[in-house]
Amino acid sequence: MSKQEVDRLFELPPEEFTAARNELARRLKDDGNASAAADVKQLTKPSVATWAINQLAREQQGAVKLLLESAARLRKAQENALKSGGTGDALRRAQADERKALRELTQEAQAILERSGRSASSTIRDKISSTLRAAAVDEAGRAALKAGRLTGEVKPSGFDVFAGVELPAKASRRSAPARDDELAERRRKKDERESKRRELEKRARELTARANEDAKKAERAETEAGKARRAADKSRREADDAAAELDAFDP
Repeated sequence: MSKQEVDRLFELPPEEFTAARNELARRLKDDGNASAAADVKQLTKPSVATWAINQLAREQQGAVKLLLESAARLRKAQENALKSGGTGDALRRAQADERKALRELTQEAQAILERSGRSASSTIRDKISSTLRAAAVDEAGRAALKAGRLTGEVKPSGFDVFAGVELPAKASRRSAPARDDELAERRRKKDERESKRRELEKRARELTARANEDAKKAERAETEAGKARRAADKSRREADDAAAELDAFDP
């Protein structure tokens, strides 16, 4: 089985995926490659949203690369924010860069859907944006996104976004008196680390939820602003036409 054969499956319109996948699996099995046939048979038909994202990976490789890079910078900035307990300009810049990359890719995905005669509703655009955001910070998701082989909407994984954070070192207490049990001291430190880990997980979840909600609000506001500009342009054209008609009117 060649990489090109599998890539071809993900280039097809969603309604053609299943039949083409089954045909490829059958052919591989007939050729004596049962293992590859089984792997192909397990491939899941992409949704309309993930199909559009897979086409982005082929048509907008540079933009997808920018998203992956901005997501990596955002993750690093979030890790630093967790360590320092603040936010800072670096985090705000990273958030703005990631939102910009997501917004541009979502717009490109909308154009792909419209060219193919498919719906580009706000629900589908939201799914595209959230899937792009989640895939960009998930190891398997990044690989599937770059390859254009996403099969499902990647869900935000909460604290996984902040994986790899080294917990801030807690100021160590002065050694207990010699009579204190060394095992008890180790247990105390372990409890402190576990408590700190739970605290960071909670904060990470709250920050992730707030960032996702803020991004959705920003995207909705931009969509509404675009509609308002188009409505204003239409009204202006109608007003100009009416004025021209009035000028030409000869009672």
